Amino acid sequence: MKRIAFALVFWMAAAAAAVGQEKTDTTATKPVDSPLVRAAKASGGPRRKPKKKVITNADVKKSTGKLIVLPGKPGTAAPAHADAEPPKGPIERQDAQLRAHKAAVEQVAAAEKKVSGLEEEVRRLEDAYYAENDPNYRDTTIAARFNQAKRQLDDARHTLADARDAQEKVDRKTQ
Repeated sequence: MKRIAFALVFWMAAAAAAVGQEKTDTTATKPVDSPLVRAAKASGGPRRKPKKKVITNADVKKSTGKLIVLPGKPGTAAPAHADAEPPKGPIERQDAQLRAHKAAVEQVAAAEKKVSGLEEEVRRLEDAYYAENDPNYRDTTIAARFNQAKRQLDDARHTLADARDAQEKVDRKTQ
């Protein structure tokens, strides 16, 4: 029996030595980790992001805080107000440009019509001036009408020039 016990202890010691030798052999053949791998292992792996609290209407109703608007720092832009128009999209901008172009064209057409009508009136009054035989009526009545029509024609021509300038500005913006 002593022999069996001795053999068993010997066999266990040999097995333990073989296991210990295998451990030393595996560590010797294992490659060395790079600094990046060591840093990744040291960080503990991916972390979960903390959940954000969702603010509900009930939370807003329960709050007792007041909104305080601090004055802006000098040199910074003022905060946008609620009454300011929201920025327009490309379709709205194109529509506004088209409407402005149509309005400018109509304004030029109306000014041209007024100028042509006043030119006809000036020609008619001039013909009436030379056709009139009564010098008193011609110099008092017809001359006064002619001067008034001439002033209106000059004003209408200035309005036409301004309308054409406005139309050119609108046309340059649309291009």
